[in-house]
Amino acid sequence: MIQTSRGAAVFLVLLFHASQTGLRYFDYDYLGVGEMGRSGAYTFFFVLTGYLMHTLYRREWGNRGMFGTFLLKRFARIYPLYWLVMAAVMPIYFLVPSFGVGFERDPSAILKSLLLWPQDHGPILGVAWSLSYIVLFYLVYSLVFIWKDKVLVAIYSSWMTIIVLNMFGWIELKASTMLSFLFGSYHLQFVIGILIAIAVQSFPVKRHAWWVTSGAAVYVVLWVARFELRNIPQAELLHSLGSALLLVGITTWSGKEPRYLKPLAAMGDASYSILLASLPALSITFKLARAAQLPGTLGLGVTISICLLAALGLCLLFYRWVERPLNEFFRKRFMNKRNLYRHPSKMSLTPPK
Repeated sequence: MIQTSRGAAVFLVLLFHASQTGLRYFDYDYLGVGEMGRSGAYTFFFVLTGYLMHTLYRREWGNRGMFGTFLLKRFARIYPLYWLVMAAVMPIYFLVPSFGVGFERDPSAILKSLLLWPQDHGPILGVAWSLSYIVLFYLVYSLVFIWKDKVLVAIYSSWMTIIVLNMFGWIELKASTMLSFLFGSYHLQFVIGILIAIAVQSFPVKRHAWWVTSGAAVYVVLWVARFELRNIPQAELLHSLGSALLLVGITTWSGKEPRYLKPLAAMGDASYSILLASLPALSITFKLARAAQLPGTLGLGVTISICLLAALGLCLLFYRWVERPLNEFFRKRFMNKRNLYRHPSKMSLTPPK
């Protein structure tokens, strides 16, 4: 069910991106979600990442030999594919500067984007903003292999306390890109995932369907409220609540997964490719649709639906022809030599992640 839930989440990302792209190209708000902001899918990915890291690596805490192994394995999943997409996207901003907003040709912005370093204007590949948070989480989490539990609890507790106090306006941090990044509410979502992992491993969970239904209901209610009000206070906290409820039900689900969910599971396998390639793929399909004058022939709703599905197909091909061979290359050439894949679990840990 985990891969299926990933697939559902990444499809939401693609759907919202398609609607926002429809506004730019055709001034049409597809399904009315183009101006709603975030779908909450990234929140689910962050919570899931925290859950998976604790589930897969808790037994390795204190094992100093895992420190470098963990970071190399995680970064090998993130950076090479991301750099390939950047290598394909970057020349476009030099050939057609009007496609960008002005900073895409700045050497400093390029370097920081390649490193996933936080910036005021975000990375050049817009969807990569989430990877910056994931990279920092991996760096902080890697400390469990070399530091004592009590020290880590003290650090995490202090960090999360500052985040919560700042989130509710009880303290005010100095205006700074780095401080905003370090103490953003997104970091709390990874810790929520860790706490869920501890809870489901410590206490029996029943009525899995109730947990999943409750989490889905939180998302639906929040979407409806955001559609009407646009600005909902602490929306990310509510997304975190919905994600937590969903994850409890999904990770303790004991029934057989229905066959009709297999397409979502396939999208879950390709979630990282879909995340990285979604905006470039949508740009291609929308430009082709506009050049072919499809809106005038088929209507805007049908045209954007076709663009969405075509972009999804391109992302799946990107996964099959690029990401999967690339992962296999690193596994055979480097990671087997370092014994990086020796682990009791075979669950995919591709970030959205």
